[in-house]
Amino acid sequence: MSESKPGSPRAYKQELKRDLSLWENTSLVVSATTPATGAFIIAPVLFGLNGTGAAITFCIAAVLGLSLAYCWAELGAAYPIAGGDYTFIARILGRAPGFVSMFITGPVQAVLIPAVVALGMAEYLRVVIDVNANVLGAVIIIGGAVIALFGVRLNAITVTILLVVEILAVVLVAVAGFINVQRPVTTLLHPQVIDASGVASPLTLSALVAGIAVGSFAYNGFQGALIFSEETVGARRNVARAVFIALGVAVACEVFPVAAATLAAPSLAELSNSGNPWRYVLTAIGGDTFNTVISLGIAVAVLNAVIALMPYYARILYSTGRDMAWPGPISRALDAVHPKYGTPWLATILVGIGGAVMILSSDVATLTTWTGALLAVEFILVAASALVSRLRNPGLDRPYRMPLWPLWPVVAIIMSIAVLSQQVRADLVVAGACVLLALVYYVFYLRPRGETHFLMLAPPDEDRRESAAERA
Repeated sequence: MSESKPGSPRAYKQELKRDLSLWENTSLVVSATTPATGAFIIAPVLFGLNGTGAAITFCIAAVLGLSLAYCWAELGAAYPIAGGDYTFIARILGRAPGFVSMFITGPVQAVLIPAVVALGMAEYLRVVIDVNANVLGAVIIIGGAVIALFGVRLNAITVTILLVVEILAVVLVAVAGFINVQRPVTTLLHPQVIDASGVASPLTLSALVAGIAVGSFAYNGFQGALIFSEETVGARRNVARAVFIALGVAVACEVFPVAAATLAAPSLAELSNSGNPWRYVLTAIGGDTFNTVISLGIAVAVLNAVIALMPYYARILYSTGRDMAWPGPISRALDAVHPKYGTPWLATILVGIGGAVMILSSDVATLTTWTGALLAVEFILVAASALVSRLRNPGLDRPYRMPLWPLWPVVAIIMSIAVLSQQVRADLVVAGACVLLALVYYVFYLRPRGETHFLMLAPPDEDRRESAAERA
C-alpha cells in the first residue's frame, strides 16, 4: 500500500481534546520514557548481564536511540496521528508490516511495559510496605489507569510535578555515587563481568550487543510525542522537538547514575549479583535510613512513569479501534471517547487490567528481555520506513527533515539486526511468535476485509490546516 497523499478528502475526525502545549507534551513524553525506571529498574538487569559494562552499554544504546530519533522525528511530523509507529509503517511499507507494528506496540507492549514499571516500583515501596510486590504492582497500575481517565492535560500537569521529583532522585543518587567513588573512572572503559564468587572476566562483544536491547528498552518512550500529536497545539515540528528533548533527558538519567553506582559500589561482585543492586549501593553509601529515603523517592519517580504510560498506550489502542483493526464490536468499543474528559476510556481501562494480569504472572527480568527483543523488531520497521518514504514519496510534506539521510536509518537497521542476533532463544521465540500471530491474523482476517478494516485515513483536518499555514 502506498503512502497517503497530502490533502486526501478522507480524514480522521478530531475527537481527542487538543489542549497540550509543547512543554506539556514533552513532560508526558519524558515521563513515558521513564528515566527513573531505566536507571532504577532496568539498569539492575544490565548490572547482572554486563557487569561494569552497564554504563558503556547505555552509551552505545544511545547511538541507536539517536538514529531512531531522527527517523521518528521526520515521520512523526509528517504523520501526526495518535497511533504512533504503525500509522506511518502501514502507509509506507504496507498494511501487513503496519499490522505487525500495531500488534507489537499496541496490545503486546501495552501490557508488558507498564507491568515492568509498576512491578519495579513495588520493589522500592517494600522498604516501608511489607506486601507481595506483584500484588502491590497490580494495585499501582490500576491506580494509574484511573488517573488517566480524567483527561490528558490533568495527566500532563500531574506528571510535570512528579517529574521534578523523578529528576531530583536521579541527580541525588548520581551525586552521592560520584562523591563516594571507590575506584578510577577507567573501570568504565574496561568492562568486566563478575560472578558471585568475585571472579572477573572481560565483557564479550556478543554480551555487549545483547545488552543493547535492554539499554534500548530503558530509552523506549521518547517517541511518545507522536502518540500525543493529535492533542498538541502548534506546528507539527513540535513533535520532532519533543522527541529529541525526551531522548536527551533519558540518556543523561541512565548513564550518570549507573556510572556513579559502578564507581561507588564497595564490591563489584555484590553489585552485579545482588537481587537489588541499588539497595546495596545506597545502604553502603549512607546506611539504611538513606536507602529508605531514596527508595521512597525512587518509588514516587516511578509512579510518574506509571501515570504517563497509561494514556500513552491507551491512545495506541484507541487508534487501532478507529482504524477498524479488530472485529466491529471490539473496534467500536476501543474507539469510544469519554464525552466529558475527551479520553479513550475503555482503551485506558484495558491497559490497566492487562498490565495488572501480566504483573501477577511474571517478573521484571523476564518482561524486560522479552520487550528488548520485540523493540529490535519494531526499530527495524521504523528505520526501513524512513528509508522507503524518501524514495517512494519524495514530495511528501515533511515539516522536519533529518540531516545526513540515509545514514541514520541504515545505522538503526544494522544495530537492530545485530541486537536481535545476540538474544537468547526464549526471547527470540517470544518475538517470533508475536510477529507470526500478527501476520496470520492479518492474512486470514484483515486482508479479505481491506475495504472496511484497518483503514488508513489522513490526519485530522486541523493538522492539515497547520501544514498549509507552515508552507505559506
